[in-house]
Formats: sequence, structure tokens, C-alpha cells
Amino acid sequence: MADQCLRLAGKVAVITGASRGIGLAIARRFHCQGAHVLISSRKAEAIAEAAKTLDDGPGEVIAMAAHVTDEDAARSCFATATQRWGGVDVLVNNAATNPQFGPTIEVARRAWDKILEVNLWAPLRWTQLAAEASLGRDGQGSVINISSNLAMMPGGPSGVYGMSKAALIYLTQQLATELGPRVRVNAIAPGVVDTKLATALVSQGASVYGWWPLPRFGLTDDIASTAEFLASGASAWMTGQVLVVDGGAGLGRNPFETAGQAPSAADGTPR
Repeated sequence: MADQCLRLAGKVAVITGASRGIGLAIARRFHCQGAHVLISSRKAEAIAEAAKTLDDGPGEVIAMAAHVTDEDAARSCFATATQRWGGVDVLVNNAATNPQFGPTIEVARRAWDKILEVNLWAPLRWTQLAAEASLGRDGQGSVINISSNLAMMPGGPSGVYGMSKAALIYLTQQLATELGPRVRVNAIAPGVVDTKLATALVSQGASVYGWWPLPRFGLTDDIASTAEFLASGASAWMTGQVLVVDGGAGLGRNPFETAGQAPSAADGTPR
């Protein structure tokens, strides 16, 4: 596929939360399609190892440790990309957290603040910094925010996380109106994707996905291919949109009603 059509050839992409799972899959897909990619995550060793897994391609890869709430680290990422490649064309805000699992009425202020800081403020701040770093330098910039289908499915035990992702959708639409036409801003809302962070749900198999119209868990490449579409000229007349990629799970019951539990992690959530 890459040999037939390098849809992102010469593009420069910055991807947060890219040491594994969805973020790494997006980095791999972008790199395969000819983009230069700067991948970041909290731990230097993890992101360095992730970079080694990207296949050889026409684009280059830079790995940098950067917690998404560390503005100095974020600035350094964009400065590095600009110095090396002349600017930034695509930003993927993928990093997220979900330390709260249980009734929203019981959430502690500390967990609330952390979720909103990582899942909402960080995407906004990274987008601000990307804009300062000439995002959309050729009039074709793209921001892709990774939301969640839980943003549209209240009732489960990850309510605060769902709220943060619902707010991220609003932020996506707001920034689309502010940054167009130079930059398009869209979101992807994954369902349960088979990653380490979704182990608790994945282990229950068909009891979770059996009633979905497309009865299987998502693959990271399902999300990566959607991100590729949003980063490329194939979506040139799309902005402010949310693409739900969840096998149709949002058409019926909340998956947590069946599963009764969901993973909780310091740097991720069910997706």
C-alpha cells in the first residue's frame, strides 16, 4: 500500500502517547505512508523502544520523552520538529488518563483535576504550541484528537473520563471554527480496542462485543487507518467532525453494563 500511494509523503506529524497501543499504531501508519514522525510519551526508555519498532520508510523518526502536561517538554518537541523538518503539519493528541473508576458522585478533586488536565487542557495546549510552530504552514494543517465513544454513552463507571472526552469533542469543534481554513481539526471516538489498557474487557470476549453489529474488539490499526484519512488530503473538506469507530457499540447498550468493569490506568483508558 505504501509503495502504491504515499498519502503523507513529506508531512511532519507529532503524536503524543505513542509508546504503545493506538498512538504507536498511528505513528507506524503515518511513517509507512511517508511522513516524518516525532513520537512522544512519558518515559524515555519506552518511547525509544517504540521508535525501534517502526519499519524503515522514506520518512524519519524522532522519539522524545514528554509528559503532556509539561509545557517545556512540549515546546521542545515542536522546536525539534521545526528545526529538523521545517515545521509541523499534523498533530495527534492521543495521550489520556483515567485514574477514576466508579461512581462520578464519589470522584475526588485530585482525580478530577488530573483527568481534565491530561485529557482536555493538554490537547488544547499542544494545539496552541503547534500553531505557534507553523502548524498548517502550507494551508493544510490537521489536528486529530482521540476522544472515546464513552463521550456519548453515559452510565458506566468511567463517567469523569467520558465527560473529559465529551468536552474534547466540543473543543475539537470550537478549534475547527477558529483555525480554519489553515488547519482542520477533527476527532476520532474509538470503542474498546484490544490493547493492554483494555485487558479487563478484552478478557471477557463475546460477553462484551457479542451484541455489536460488528462483533469483535477494535484493532489499533482500525484507529490508525482513520487517523491516516484525517491527516491526508482525502479528508480535505472535513473539519469539526467526530468519526466514531466502535463496531456499532454505540447503537445499543453501554458495554460496561454487561462487563461490570473496565480498566483503569495512569496513562490510558478503555479504547
